[in-house]
Parts: sequence; structure tokens; C-alpha cells
Amino acid sequence: MIEGYFKANYSTPAPYVKGSVELPRLGIEGPALFHLDTGADFTTLHRSDMRDLGITPDLLGPQRFLVSGVGGVIPYAKEPAAVWLFDGGAGAWRSFSVMLDLYAREEEEEEIPSLLGLDVLNRCRCAIDASAGSVLLEPVLVDEASGAVYYPPAVRRLG
Repeated sequence: MIEGYFKANYSTPAPYVKGSVELPRLGIEGPALFHLDTGADFTTLHRSDMRDLGITPDLLGPQRFLVSGVGGVIPYAKEPAAVWLFDGGAGAWRSFSVMLDLYAREEEEEEIPSLLGLDVLNRCRCAIDASAGSVLLEPVLVDEASGAVYYPPAVRRLG
């Protein structure tokens, strides 16, 4: 199980999980804090985590696209990546391959948390219980031919 927690600095406590991202093209790997967001189609890295990883918009590819949401219309770039989440039960990190959305504007008016979107959440059983302060993700895979659910193996450990 991947355990998260509730961050209480909002008017409504919000579910978070600590993880790591790996961006092979940029040669960057390091920690990130993700807000679990079932309203986000894709996992997104925002400025605070990008700053900590040394990622600036000028490092991103030239292709930009606009995303319209609660924060307005914001430019992003896509980058192939792996999101790693620690599975305490297995004592290992689980990998999720994604096309990560990266915030592509130099300035950011407010701290927007990085988002763990449906591209990862749909590959997990999610149990989010605010009253108990519990956030649990259980990675699962489904064999399309048989419909059988099985658990992915731990692939490697990160420092």
C-alpha cells in the first residue's frame, strides 16, 4: 500500500502523497509532493516541485498547450516521465509511466500543488477517508483478456 496523508492548510483538508519523478530526457530525478486530484486527467508538476528539481520552463520542449481550469488558462509542456510512489507493504517503490504535464510559465501567482491525476489514480485502488485522516493507494493491473486483477511487482528502489 502507498500511504499518503491529509494536508490541513486548506479550508478543507486535502489528500497528498509523497513521491518521486524521473524525467529521462532532462536527466532529472527527485522528490515531489502530489495532491490527489480526481478532477485532473493528467499528473502535473507545478513550480514549487519544479523549482526544487531545478526545472525551468526554458528546459522544456518547444511544444506548449493551454489548459483551462480553476486557476485560469495556463501554458504547459508534456514530458515523458516516471512517477514513483513508495509502497510500504512491499518496502519498494512502484513506477507509473506517464506523459507528465509541466507548468510552462515563468511566474506563478500562487503556490499550486503538483497533481496526481487520473492517469495514475486509475491504475490504483484508492481509499481516501478524511474522517480517519487516511489516504491509501493500492496499485493494480488488469489483464484485459481474462479480466483478472493482479499486483505489479516492485521494480526498483530509489535512494
